[in-house]
Amino acid sequence: MAMPMAAFIMPPSSRRSARLAAQAQRDPANSTSDDPATRFGLAGLTVLPIPNIDDIATIYTQAKERRAQLDQGTSTQETLIYYNATTSHLDALHSTDPDRNYPGRITFFGDEIGLVFFKMLQAVHEDAHHRLFLEIRDILVLMGLGNNCVSVGSATYKGIGTQQKEGDSGIRPDPPRSAGNQFPTLVIEAGNSESLPQLHKEKDWWFDNSPPDQPEGGVRIVLVVKVYRLTKRIVVEQWHRYSQSPSATVLITPHPHKPFSLYDSSHWVVQGAPMVIPFEDVFLRLTEGLEMDIVLTEDFFANMGMRCWRTDTRV
Repeated sequence: MAMPMAAFIMPPSSRRSARLAAQAQRDPANSTSDDPATRFGLAGLTVLPIPNIDDIATIYTQAKERRAQLDQGTSTQETLIYYNATTSHLDALHSTDPDRNYPGRITFFGDEIGLVFFKMLQAVHEDAHHRLFLEIRDILVLMGLGNNCVSVGSATYKGIGTQQKEGDSGIRPDPPRSAGNQFPTLVIEAGNSESLPQLHKEKDWWFDNSPPDQPEGGVRIVLVVKVYRLTKRIVVEQWHRYSQSPSATVLITPHPHKPFSLYDSSHWVVQGAPMVIPFEDVFLRLTEGLEMDIVLTEDFFANMGMRCWRTDTRV
């Protein structure tokens, strides 16, 4: 009997990965005329050729320069992005810095694609994903699940082939699905003034590199947190595996008719709340007893926005 056509359809996340690989493997003869940012779907961002292996420490110098630009307000791109990267470059960087104190959290799309991100961390970026994680954690504790979930922090995860990544925050159920380097079921990816296409590539990495049929399990949900320092806005998106658009989007902005405030949450406007995170996607089972879906309220998001900007030195 003939197989149904649906059986031959590649999952959306795999299609995205395949397209990125195809873009990266264009004819080298044409690469000099191509803008690498456009080639990788990162138009408007600075994408650099990775330094030679013998000069790999240059990355640290470039990171220091970028941090100075961020502090001075002359740059809004907190992530160093390199193309033509290989595992050998990362090995050389590791040899230079055995403690792995890299310029920032790393996302490597593998030898085939050759794209690597070093996300440098700033206070408002860290506060945004920490507050979101802590609220989710507190809700789970109130359900009596404090001992049944594990924070994965910025652990390094090995993806398909040579790919690897460090997240911002995440949660996995405990006990885990099996032994080994367990993928979280829920991941939080934050970016300060990054483009959404860049954050979406990081979101896609988790879905592409955590097959649900493997012992380590698949990432079910990615929360994308985009921070805009100049306009003091925060956007939070909830993405599910194979989805073509976020299932929920929350926008936090200063109130248009009230003075800017770091101490009164009523001076902040929240659109799109509440955000509901399905319990089953986090714990991989149905609810029991007092357990329920995780609900992030309008009041939480207003306080999150207000407190995030309180940590920022440039308000």
